[in-house]
Amino acid sequence: MLNKFKKTFTADIYLVLVYRVLIIYLLYSLSRLIFYVYNIDHFRNISFERLFIIFRGGLLFDTSAIIYTNLLFIFGNVIPFNFRQNFTYQKILKYIFIIFNSVALFANFADIPYFNFVLERSTIHIFGEFKHEGNLGILFFKFLIDFWPVALFYALSVLTMIYLYNRAKIGKPAISKPVIYYPVYLIVFAIVLGLCIAGARGGFDRSTRPITLSNAGQFVKAPAEMAIVLNTPFCLIRSTEGKSYNKVDFYSTKDELEKVYSPVHVPANISVKRNDNVVIFILESFNKEFIGSFYKNLEGGTYQGYAPFLDSLIRFSKTFVYSYANGRRSIEAIPSVLTSIPSMEEPFVLSPYYSNTLHSLPLLLKEKGYKSAFFHGAPNGSMGFQAFCQLNGVDEYYGKTEYNNDKDFDGYWGIWDEEFFQFYAHTLDTFSKPFVAALFSVSSHHPFVVPKKYEGRFKMKDFELQRCIQYTDYSLKRFFETASKMKWFKNTLFIITADHVSLNQRPEFKNDVGYFSVPIILYKPGSDVIGIDSVTIAQQIDIMPTVLNYLGYDKKYIAFGQDLLHPDTSKFAINFLDNTFRIFKGDYLLQFDGKKSVHLYNVKTDPRLKNDILNKEPQVQANLERLVKAFVQQYKNRMIENDLYIK
Repeated sequence: MLNKFKKTFTADIYLVLVYRVLIIYLLYSLSRLIFYVYNIDHFRNISFERLFIIFRGGLLFDTSAIIYTNLLFIFGNVIPFNFRQNFTYQKILKYIFIIFNSVALFANFADIPYFNFVLERSTIHIFGEFKHEGNLGILFFKFLIDFWPVALFYALSVLTMIYLYNRAKIGKPAISKPVIYYPVYLIVFAIVLGLCIAGARGGFDRSTRPITLSNAGQFVKAPAEMAIVLNTPFCLIRSTEGKSYNKVDFYSTKDELEKVYSPVHVPANISVKRNDNVVIFILESFNKEFIGSFYKNLEGGTYQGYAPFLDSLIRFSKTFVYSYANGRRSIEAIPSVLTSIPSMEEPFVLSPYYSNTLHSLPLLLKEKGYKSAFFHGAPNGSMGFQAFCQLNGVDEYYGKTEYNNDKDFDGYWGIWDEEFFQFYAHTLDTFSKPFVAALFSVSSHHPFVVPKKYEGRFKMKDFELQRCIQYTDYSLKRFFETASKMKWFKNTLFIITADHVSLNQRPEFKNDVGYFSVPIILYKPGSDVIGIDSVTIAQQIDIMPTVLNYLGYDKKYIAFGQDLLHPDTSKFAINFLDNTFRIFKGDYLLQFDGKKSVHLYNVKTDPRLKNDILNKEPQVQANLERLVKAFVQQYKNRMIENDLYIK
């Protein structure tokens, strides 16, 4: 029996090459199948027929990725020289094949569990997102342990690749006479070169541009399904090309554009003058679904959520039933909250426009005598937050270094929330008034651990993140207990939101509403800023203009969000995922691919987005299209022209 597994076959070098490339096709398809099954909660409505089309379409992107990652190996086997048959030469090519494809397969398999966090395939920007992390080794091994089935499948895939590779041996060339050998194999080399160029580009047609991530859309009916079509090596390679915007001309005149949408804010009521402090919490992975106050009808009216303190605070706060994040990554939240700049086709901080001059909350309030600070319990420089703060006028940055007590380090991301929130309160107590400060929490994050002293106190029902949410909520409670005894507390506007949605717990939240639903809570002790707003659409980029208008800022400024405390019906939210813009306004959600509308839903009557009403309500669709086009034109053209501030 063992001899059967060791059995090999001998064939011409070209046949062996085709065989070995087919091995990689097989493993890519296998990883796609595992990707689909592992994340099936996000793809429940795919029929077998559609799944076949998706997998068939995936071969187009697999071909491109396989050619890019195996180009050296392929050319090494087809260059028309006799030394191709040399044992040592083939040994070198074997290691090239195994190393390059092991790395490519690792990217594919690593994205299988990671997709659940960001809901799209990883691109080159992931390296920018994590380049400042000093504990990647620890996180990597924890990732392997927590997602060991995927790691096991990866290891088996690599072993299968090596085993199948060794099954084939290269025989003697069919042609040996030099006078025939070189001309014939030179022609073969040219043919293979042509096939590789066509495969990498995505087709033979001269008009075919190299395929990009957006081409996956032709094989799917829902943008999220593009992740099944694509593979991660392709996404990493294609995203290295950068995304400088091209100017948009949906509207031919500035006046026409400004009538639909303008990010220029003109103070409406300069008679209001407040010097309140502003304290912001950006809570890691704090999905709105974890807060029971928003979903009292769940579980027959018994749903309590996992944030009892926030539930109690909401009774005295201004909150929004329909509130959304502007992105799916932590690095997208900071520009949204502090500068009212959303991420569109890529994270703003990783775009070519990162160094544009911006209006930011710290910079604008500095003109009014405000001190500003940013707190993040991770190692200094983590996520690039410190650099962004420095670039946008934040006076002081407080990280793990400033905390200066590694006994409270969680071993993975940073200082435990409870201790760092206390540090936040006590440090604010030393500040001159007025001040504006923001804190980004760290504990409610994979690998979902809580301090040992609280083991058993915070219960989980479905997954470990629930324990972390309860712990962070408790840490928030402890902060308010401490801060409420300090003199500056009553004269402070508190804002609580999340960076993005993480793992969705319940099936009703696994859609484009749930994927972006984060809390936006405004709390001013003893004020009339109170009540649950079930009409206004809120988003993270609204925080900056809301704060400025609340304080009575009296100068023009640019912000892509709106004032949430100003009563009107023009509020909307916008975000970008799967190469599609999503705009929420009124009762509706429109998905727009940059050229045309692709889906329309009534969020109020169809919260699970089961009934696509595209083209069934033409007036609603036309109005939303006009708005999203105007927003995109203002955003892209102002980015290109560095026109993001009042000169």
